[in-house]
Amino acid sequence: MTRRESNLFAKPSPHEVLASRTDAVVADEEDRNRDAKRPNSVFVELEPASRHPNRSPGQAPEMTEVLTLLLASSECSLRCTMCDLWRNTLDEPTPAGALPEQIRFGLQHWREQTGRESGGTIKLYNSGNFFDPRTTPSADDDEILKLCEPFDRVVVENHPLIGTRRLFEFGKRLRGKLEIAVGLECIAPRMLDRLNKRLRPGQFFQFAKSLKEASIDLRVFLIHGLPWLATQESDAWTILSARFAAAAGARHISLLPCRTGNGFMDRLAKEGVFHPPSRKQMRAIMDALENDSRFDHGPVLTLDTWGLEPEVPELTELAADAQPCDSQSDSPNHV
Repeated sequence: MTRRESNLFAKPSPHEVLASRTDAVVADEEDRNRDAKRPNSVFVELEPASRHPNRSPGQAPEMTEVLTLLLASSECSLRCTMCDLWRNTLDEPTPAGALPEQIRFGLQHWREQTGRESGGTIKLYNSGNFFDPRTTPSADDDEILKLCEPFDRVVVENHPLIGTRRLFEFGKRLRGKLEIAVGLECIAPRMLDRLNKRLRPGQFFQFAKSLKEASIDLRVFLIHGLPWLATQESDAWTILSARFAAAAGARHISLLPCRTGNGFMDRLAKEGVFHPPSRKQMRAIMDALENDSRFDHGPVLTLDTWGLEPEVPELTELAADAQPCDSQSDSPNHV
């Protein structure tokens, strides 16, 4: 690696991240959704409704049904270093009327799968910022609010510095509880510029305070296994980042593995700078968080296994699997 390449990897710019996409874009062309009237994916999942402070060890948490829509909309303008969500976005601004049509499609799936007409949670994930007018035309707000009326909780993604006036107005008009999902990722000081998030911990904390004052809930995404951090250092910063998110008032913290697939991260992997965390490593850090007393009365903690390679079982595990037993598969959370 040349000195110039080393500097690019150490502090990448949005332009450099974009320039690294070539191979990933070519691979995606045939599978990319180009129909703005259909979501990329729709599924019903279960997730913990709350973290009960008096729950005994081994006792299952209360669960709630969630309708998750991975919406087809325009790409986020930030171009964060670790993001691969742009791979499923439209090439142009989201057309007016497209998102309501996608939500109606999802609601039909919800009714068919659950038989329910109301209650539960709906996630409207659009690979970017829900209150960016390029992503979600403001003309669609009235219709989206109406379509979300049956749900007790509505979760959308949004950066703290984009469309906040519209966000708070949307929250006032929503019948159910609005929850904003924010990619905090990591608060390690030397990672902030490398993430290209344009978000400092102080800005995040102030945004979280504003949400609380407006009775809007906060969900936080953290990424574990970032490049440039040694394993023990990565573990420590993930725990500190989770504690910071909890102190800011996060209702839900979702831990995601850092992964390849966006072009730039693949370059880092080829240069030996990045090694994706294993399922075992992700489970270990989740165990550390679950056993941290600071979270006893704190947020829901979930692990997103999307993109993790299956672990190779130990010989003892293979022997145990050979015995008749009840089992449950581990499915990705896609949060």
